[in-house]
Amino acid sequence: MIGITGRIQTRNYENQQGQRVYVTEVVADSFQMLESRQERGNVPTPPPSATQNNQKQSSPADSHDPFANSEPMNIQDDDLPS
Repeated sequence: MIGITGRIQTRNYENQQGQRVYVTEVVADSFQMLESRQERGNVPTPPPSATQNNQKQSSPADSHDPFANSEPMNIQDDDLPS
């Protein structure tokens, strides 16, 4: 499971045929590999190392974890795209 923070942005432009094209983009600012509480049991999760991902360093104002109080999701392998 992965936790992603970011934003959705929209833009539009005129293509070569003169048609207005609208685009919606998902911009991921950072991500974190997550485990359910069942998967990790009572073992504390070590802090992520710099080699685990290439996200930018957080400033103190950005250090809020939006997933800190979330409940584990019950996602089965059949629910995921192949």
